[in-house]
Amino acid sequence: MPFPLLHPWPQRLALASAILLAAGCVTSEGLEPNARLQPAGALQAGRSLDGVALSPAAWPRQDWWTGLGDRQLDQLIGEALQGTPDLQIAEARARQAAATAQAQDAARQPTLDAKASYSGIRAPTSVAPAPLGGRYSAIKYLSLGFNYDFDLWGGERAAWEAALGQANAARIDSQAARIGLSASIARAYSDLAHAFTVRDLAEEELKRSQRMTELSQKRMSAGLDSKVQLQQTQTQLATARQQLSAAEQDIASARIALAVLLGKGPDRGLELQRPQPLNPASLS
Repeated sequence: MPFPLLHPWPQRLALASAILLAAGCVTSEGLEPNARLQPAGALQAGRSLDGVALSPAAWPRQDWWTGLGDRQLDQLIGEALQGTPDLQIAEARARQAAATAQAQDAARQPTLDAKASYSGIRAPTSVAPAPLGGRYSAIKYLSLGFNYDFDLWGGERAAWEAALGQANAARIDSQAARIGLSASIARAYSDLAHAFTVRDLAEEELKRSQRMTELSQKRMSAGLDSKVQLQQTQTQLATARQQLSAAEQDIASARIALAVLLGKGPDRGLELQRPQPLNPASLS
C-alpha cells in the first residue's frame, strides 16, 4: 500500500516560526563591551615628556599675517586678538598653569634660609655702678637653615610633572586659539577680496550683455535679426543682472563674517575698504 508523501513546506514553516519566537525572547541585558576607551587624562606621560621642550619652529610666527602686506588685515587681526574674551581666557590659563608648574618645581628644590638680628642695650648708672653702669652691650644673632624634603615616594615629582604637562597643554591651547582666530580672519578677508573680484567680472558681463541687447534691437529694427535672437540677448542680460546681484550679496556676507570674527556688529564690516591683492608667496 503506497504511503502519501508529506509536503516539506509546513515543516519548514514551523521551524522558521520557532526560530523567530526564540529570537524575540533574546535581550541585550548584561551585554557589555570587553574594552573601554581610556580618557586622555588617565594616560601617564609626564616622565616621557620630561625633557621635551616646545620647539618654536613648530609654530608660525606670532605676526605671520604681516607677510601678506595688507595694513587693513594687520589692523583687523590685531583688533580681534585684543578684544576676544576666549583668547584672553586661554592666555590667562596658560600664565596660571606656568606659575603653578614653577611653584611645584620650587617645592622640589632644597631651600636655604638666613636670619640675622642686632640689638644693643646700655645700662644706666642709676641701676648699676661702673664698670657695668653706662656700658653699651651689643647682641648679634645669625642663623642659617637648610631644608630638603627627600621625595622617597615620588609624590612631589609626580605633582610637578602633572603641573608641567598642564602648563604645556595650556600654552598649546593658547597658541592654537591665537592661530585659529588669525587664520579665520585672514580666510574671511580673502573671501571678501574674491567677492570684489567676482563683482568686477559681473559688472563687465552686464555691460557686455547690455551692448549686445542694444545691438540686437537695432538689427531687428533693420530687419537683420529676428525676435528670437533679441529674446536670447535679453535672457543673457537678465542672467548678468542676477550674477551682479549675487556678487553684491557675497560682498555683504563677507563683511558680516569679518564683523562677527571681530566680535562687533555688522556696521563694523561696512567700514572695511576693498582689500588689496594679497601676496601669499611672501609668507614662505
